[in-house]
Amino acid sequence: EFLQRVIAEAESKPNGEWARVIGELGIGTNPAARLQGNVMTDEKVMGTIHIAIGRNELFGGKNRASLHEDGVVGQPTVYVDGELLIQDGRYLL
Repeated sequence: EFLQRVIAEAESKPNGEWARVIGELGIGTNPAARLQGNVMTDEKVMGTIHIAIGRNELFGGKNRASLHEDGVVGQPTVYVDGELLIQDGRYLL
């Protein structure tokens, strides 16, 4: 519910139509990193991924949405081009 409210507010601002666009996808690769409750650290933990919606122009993207919201997923399963890359947080390749 909180995220839906944040998105709705962003959609009412300039460039709001881009608020729901996936602006970032990252794969945690640091085996020494540990979950700490801080997205900037947690998104690097081996066996996690993070997904952000909204603005990404500040790091090379083209989306100028009025928000950037990150979320970290633990033990994800990820397919890339139809090939299983990560299953339940374990890297297969």
